[in-house]
Amino acid sequence: MKKIIYFLMITVFVSSCEQPEVGYISDNIHSLQDNIDVPRGVFITSPPPASEGSTYPLEWKITSITDKDGKVTTELQEEHDILTWLKPFDPNTDTTLELAMKKLEISKQPSILMNPVSGQFAFTQATRMVVNDDFDVNVNVKNVRGERQLDKFTHIKLRPFKQVEFPTEMRSRLQLGKGAGVWDIGSTYTVLNDNDPEVPKVLNGTSRYITIKKVSDEPKQAIKVKMIIADSYGVALDPSKVLFYPDGASYLQNYHDNSIGVVNDAEGSTFGLPAPPFPQYGRTYSSGTNSYLMYYLTTDDAFTVDKVAYEADNGLKNWSAYIDPSTGEIRNRAYIRWGVKINDTGTWEIKMKIPYTKKK
Repeated sequence: MKKIIYFLMITVFVSSCEQPEVGYISDNIHSLQDNIDVPRGVFITSPPPASEGSTYPLEWKITSITDKDGKVTTELQEEHDILTWLKPFDPNTDTTLELAMKKLEISKQPSILMNPVSGQFAFTQATRMVVNDDFDVNVNVKNVRGERQLDKFTHIKLRPFKQVEFPTEMRSRLQLGKGAGVWDIGSTYTVLNDNDPEVPKVLNGTSRYITIKKVSDEPKQAIKVKMIIADSYGVALDPSKVLFYPDGASYLQNYHDNSIGVVNDAEGSTFGLPAPPFPQYGRTYSSGTNSYLMYYLTTDDAFTVDKVAYEADNGLKNWSAYIDPSTGEIRNRAYIRWGVKINDTGTWEIKMKIPYTKKK
C-alpha cells in the first residue's frame, strides 16, 4: 500500500510541474475583405481582420506581395514623395496658411502599410505612382500561443485616381415661402452619390444645375475652390446674397468656416487649403461622409421665380399661397447643400444653379 501511495504522490508532483497551455490562436483568422478596391491617390484604411477568439495582443506583418501572375513584387512597398498631414487641419487654430503649413510635410511613404497591432491596411497617396492594378497580400500573425502564415490574405485592386468624389447627397433646391418663416419645397435637383447617373454630367459640364471643373493646375501643391451660386440661367449672385444656414445660436457647416483665406469677388467666394482633399475638415461633422456636408441659403430678395419655365416642366400651379401681399411677388429662396470631395490640387470651380429662378 505504501508503494501505491508513493507512486500517486510522484504522479501528482510531476503533473503540477507541467505548464498549462497559454492563449489561443485560431486556424480561421481571416480578412473581412477578400477584395479591397483602392482608388489611387487617396488615403484609406481597411477594417481590422477577424481574429476568431485568438488571444490578444496579436502581432501582424506583411510577409510578401504577389502580382496577378503570382510573382513576388515590391511595387506597393516602394517609397515615393507624398505630401502628408502630420496632424489634422483645424480651422479653429489653423487660421493662416503659415500655421496650417506647419502640419504638412513631404515624406517618402509606401503605397501600403499594415498596422502591426490592429492588422488594418492603410493605403497612401503613393498609390498614384503604382503602375499595375492587381495584387495578393500574404501576411503573418502571431501571439503568445503561436503564429499563422496567411497566404493570399486579401486581394488588392487599384482603381483609377478620382479627382472628385461624391460621398453624400447634394441638393439644389428652390424653396417657396408662405410667410412667417414657413417654406415649402418648390423643386429639388439632387446628386446622391458616386453611382448617381448625374455624376458624369456634373463633371463634363452638361448637368442642368451643378457643375464641378478644374480651371487651373495652379497651385501645384495646394487647392483653391471657387463657389458660384447662380440662377437657373447661370447668372451668378453676388456672394452677399449667399448666407450661412442658421442652426440655433450658430450655423450649419459651411466652407467659409472650414478653409483658409476666403476671397470674395462679384460672382463667388474662393476657399483655400494648403493641400487636398477639399474639404479637409468638418467643424460640425468631424469624420465620415458627413465631413463633406456644407449648407447655405440665399436671401429672399436674390431671385424671382420663373413661373413660365416651372409650369412648362411641371404643369399649372396655384401660386396664391406664396404671393407676398406687399410686393405681389412669389416669396422664394435657395437651399444649398454641397456633398463633394475634391482630391486633386489646383484651382477648381463648383457652380450650383437654382431651379426655376431668375436673378433680380
